[in-house]
Amino acid sequence: MEKSELLEKRIEELEKRILFLEDQIHIKPSTSPPHRPVIQQQEQTKEPVEWDVLIFQKILPPLFIVVFIMGVIWGFKAVSDYGFLQPIVKVIIGYIVGFVLIVLGIWQINKGRKNLGHMLLGGSIPILMLTTFAMHQLYDISGPTLAFILNLMWITLGVFLTFKYRSQGIGIVAIVGGVFVPFLIKSTSPNIPLFSLYETVLFTVFLWIALKYSYKVLYFISIVFLQVAILVFFIFTNVPDGYKWIAMLPIFVQHGALLAILLKTNQMLKEQAYTLFSIMLITAIWIRVIFTDNEATVLMTIITLIYGVCYYVNREDSIRAPIFIANASVTLLNIMQLQTDNLLFEGIIGFIFIYFFIYKKFKHILHLILLSISYIVAFYKVLSFSITGWVSWEMLHWTVFLIGTGYGIYLLTRLFKDKTILNIGVSFVAIMLLYYLHMIAVLVSGDSGSNMERVVTSSLWIIIAILFMVFNRISLPQGKYVGVSILFVTLAKIILFDISFVSVAIKALLFLVLGVVGLLVSRAYYKK
Repeated sequence: MEKSELLEKRIEELEKRILFLEDQIHIKPSTSPPHRPVIQQQEQTKEPVEWDVLIFQKILPPLFIVVFIMGVIWGFKAVSDYGFLQPIVKVIIGYIVGFVLIVLGIWQINKGRKNLGHMLLGGSIPILMLTTFAMHQLYDISGPTLAFILNLMWITLGVFLTFKYRSQGIGIVAIVGGVFVPFLIKSTSPNIPLFSLYETVLFTVFLWIALKYSYKVLYFISIVFLQVAILVFFIFTNVPDGYKWIAMLPIFVQHGALLAILLKTNQMLKEQAYTLFSIMLITAIWIRVIFTDNEATVLMTIITLIYGVCYYVNREDSIRAPIFIANASVTLLNIMQLQTDNLLFEGIIGFIFIYFFIYKKFKHILHLILLSISYIVAFYKVLSFSITGWVSWEMLHWTVFLIGTGYGIYLLTRLFKDKTILNIGVSFVAIMLLYYLHMIAVLVSGDSGSNMERVVTSSLWIIIAILFMVFNRISLPQGKYVGVSILFVTLAKIILFDISFVSVAIKALLFLVLGVVGLLVSRAYYKK
């Protein structure tokens, strides 16, 4: 009984303590079970395709505005063929059609049909330009100055409509037409400074519009079509040496503008970075084609210094820094080819390692691609080198290639932690080493004849097989398999190619040495 009384007292004390604690934290006791919020799983359902919107608002307007423009062109040709209208009447009708499309486009936009309205506005620009072209080129109603001014007006109108209605489609039509305006002007002596200035300003304006409103398609089209326009200009125009710097102004401005925008803005960074690298490649081609070697070297040096400074300032930027290194590597390799062609191969090998360490730091896939492409180029070039002397560029190229390949395989294995890379890489190095040693054997044998060459080659191969097995004992698990494989290759070479040409004494020596080495290897790796 005493125990039960004590237990009851303990329970009462505990209840008092609980009530006291609840009063302290202002929590009222609740006998209801805790409320568990019910999480409603919303089913992710795909929105059904709105076929009416897709067909009548997105597909039909651009398709049939193109059809309409083609109809206008064929209509001009038809009335010209049959002589129904005078040239001045055709031109007036063309301008009327263009302005009617503008009025209809604005009307459709005000009615809420934006896609159709944008297409009508966009279609008016090429019609106005084509009419101006016909007036100038086909009917000789106006001179080149008036035609150029009118086309500038239509391009300005396209820019205004793009701004006002935030339409990428109108901007695309305006830039495509605007880029080729100079080619629509008939002239016996093209004004190169005016052409360069016009194309430069046009590109800059539309590039700014594209970045301001994040118009990716307009961004790429403005870049591509400027390059196309300059290419067409150089193909069909005989540009004197004194004007080549002016004619190349749009290319340099484009490159500089893309670099400045990448440095200053954060819009479409990846697109900007890859575009800048592509433009760097194209700019390098332009420089090599248009300018002399010394001029090209100066330009490449300036570009290299600019990208070096840009990299230093943005060396921790994971997007900008890798692109700056890639662009600088393009110019440096060009400089090496222009001034020290014999060291170009070593430059390629050096940049392979630079690409590797940049990839390791930033994990930028572009540098892994550049690394692969550079190594393929180096591999292709090294196979074309035949070692003809102990002190020669070919000897240097082959030695650097083998050492670089071995070290590169080691780095890749450590980075990706994949034994497959090591297995394949060691086998590849062994094959290249056998070919290298064969060329060394040719140098060693000199004028002694082919028999000595065969003996020296087999001897060197046996030595390298032993070395691979020694490395197996140190730190190369694949060494014993590669070494044994080389021994088998050496044996096959002796049986298939050498045995018919060498003397009995040399045959005996080769087989004795190879047999002893094979038995020693078997004993070294024999396990009970």
